[in-house]
Amino acid sequence: MNPTLIEGTSETAPLRAGARTTYYLPVETASKTFGTTYFLISTLLASIIPIIELAIGLSYKGQCPIDQRIPTYMIVAGICGLALVGLSVLLALTFMCFISDSTALTIFASCGICLNIFVTVLISVFVFIWFILGCVWVFSVHSTVQFNDINKPNYCQPVLYKWTFALLIITIVWAFLQCCLSCFRQCCTGRST
Repeated sequence: MNPTLIEGTSETAPLRAGARTTYYLPVETASKTFGTTYFLISTLLASIIPIIELAIGLSYKGQCPIDQRIPTYMIVAGICGLALVGLSVLLALTFMCFISDSTALTIFASCGICLNIFVTVLISVFVFIWFILGCVWVFSVHSTVQFNDINKPNYCQPVLYKWTFALLIITIVWAFLQCCLSCFRQCCTGRST
């Protein structure tokens, strides 16, 4: 099974004329997930939550004596969420533009994808930990927070606290729905091929 020498050159011929290139990155599978309009639209819809978090956190910074970490949670969560949305859009566009035919993975696209995935994983781990901390900070004061007397130590600005509480719940529900939809799409796509 040694390659044969091509006459007049020092190069060797391929073992098989129709040899298929094998990629270490499963381009077809990844492209079906990240290179779809569905992924791009759901990512852009998901950007609504971090925009609201950032706007509310900045608007009511310093107006929650019961726990000043609540507005800080909203600001950091909003910034990290928008960073993840930006990275996801970049990933989707990379798969849609550079790898649309799934036959070749350019060095630029592969380096960009690897860097994007690495940064996304780092930010996602941080956001997951930050989300748990936010749940602890918000849910732990739920029974003692009051919204009427601004001079009491258990006061929190009502818009800030109620939106933070609601967005934590919405984020939990959104993540659950996205997991279910992704699993459903993967099962339906797997059966049709």
